[in-house]
Amino acid sequence: MRWKIYITLSVYIILLPSLAMSRTTDAMILSTKIASGGMGQTNSVDTGITIENGDLWIWGFRGSGQQGNGSNEPSSSAPARVDYFVRNNINIVQATAGIYHIIALDEQGNVWGWGQNGYYHAGGGVCTEGHVKSPCLVLKDKNIVRVDAGEYVSYALSADGDVYTWGHGPYGQLGNGLKVSKSAVYKIPRSDFNGEAVVLLGAAYEGGYAITQSGGVYAWGDDEDNAFGYERSSAHEYVLKPLLLTNLAVDGSEITYMCGGQPFTNYLSSSGDVYGMGGNFSLGIGQKTGKTAGPALITTDIASMYCRYSGSIALTNDGTLLTWGFASSAFNIYGIIPTQREYYDVITKIDGGKEHFIYWTENGKAYGVGYGAGHKFSQSSNNNVEFPGKELTFLLDEMKKTYGNNYIPGQGL
Repeated sequence: MRWKIYITLSVYIILLPSLAMSRTTDAMILSTKIASGGMGQTNSVDTGITIENGDLWIWGFRGSGQQGNGSNEPSSSAPARVDYFVRNNINIVQATAGIYHIIALDEQGNVWGWGQNGYYHAGGGVCTEGHVKSPCLVLKDKNIVRVDAGEYVSYALSADGDVYTWGHGPYGQLGNGLKVSKSAVYKIPRSDFNGEAVVLLGAAYEGGYAITQSGGVYAWGDDEDNAFGYERSSAHEYVLKPLLLTNLAVDGSEITYMCGGQPFTNYLSSSGDVYGMGGNFSLGIGQKTGKTAGPALITTDIASMYCRYSGSIALTNDGTLLTWGFASSAFNIYGIIPTQREYYDVITKIDGGKEHFIYWTENGKAYGVGYGAGHKFSQSSNNNVEFPGKELTFLLDEMKKTYGNNYIPGQGL
């Protein structure tokens, strides 16, 4: 067991040739080698998700069609790849998820969605059934470079700098100026971003973020507890269209990653500083009550960061793992201040969910920490797991059956 990890950073960079300023768009890459600027955000509650060898693996709760094979699967059944992608030789390069739906980006820049779809958050209005049980092609030939998701909403960013939204929108999550229960795919007009292309995309639990070519920072959705950096008299302010954020500690051009949870916003600067706004109990600033509009400096010397529902995870430049957030969480994966955690071996990849995360190590093992419901960490138990985590042998066994006994999982896409 080690108290620190030493990570080979593998930056997943998308070049935007049509933009004057090149910026990485990997704000929240899920399931890749640890990447500067973000490790991957998903809000899945009971379902495990990872990308391995270009395949998307699913396990745990699959009662809303999450397996993507045309039917529901018992939570205790073996982990499996999404067969549609395997049969059609489609490689997945990024995935994200809401509570019970999954969004995947393939290497051709196409976006797929499946799972629970009552608000069109999986199928984007292309597939309209309540549960989409096979991958639905939501965006084709749009050259998408990044996908993100909130609770019941999905987002995508194209190489040309356009932002697409679909799903649930009663709190302004769609950025379309309306409060609507459900929506098909909507492209936010450039005029809402001062006529500029977007180069970085992020998601909160009930909203989204975008940073433009010139460094303008925008947010939309539920501005709960001053999460967008403005003093509000009410607990919730529903921002229906992209709002320019000016009360920030750094210029938007210096932000490499931006994300949020419930109710907070975090962002990581190019110098490794993490700032936060919103409910104090989620910010790791030593306070369990109150709210903060002016950006609070949470921690420094950070290489990568990942927002969760009520807290965050970060890796320092020397490989130390920190967590902070809702201190009374039953899952013991946060901390009232940034807290150093114990875990095994050298971490190579991290996947996450609403109240859990999974880390992969250099020797090909995977460990789960946090909320255990849905048999995510064990095929025979729903128990929660504390640090340093529980080894997911059942998942590794299935991967070795597929790729061979000498295959070492968790070493990248």
